Amino acid sequence: MNAASAQRHAVNLYFLGLGFVMLGACLMDYCDSLAPMAACTSTALLLSVPLFRELKLRYSRRGAVRPGE
Repeated sequence: MNAASAQRHAVNLYFLGLGFVMLGACLMDYCDSLAPMAACTSTALLLSVPLFRELKLRYSRRGAVRPGE
């Protein structure tokens, strides 16, 4: 898997996680319980990890240039 494909895959997983958050909100409204939202949000958090790793790699290669410095 090349770098562009890996980044695209990470972004797709992130958007899938956002879909789980929306699903959790709908299920929370339907079930009158916070359990579906908690389960779907934790799933979304786990699906966003590859994107955070890609961003970490990208910014570590640049030499950690921070805005405002």
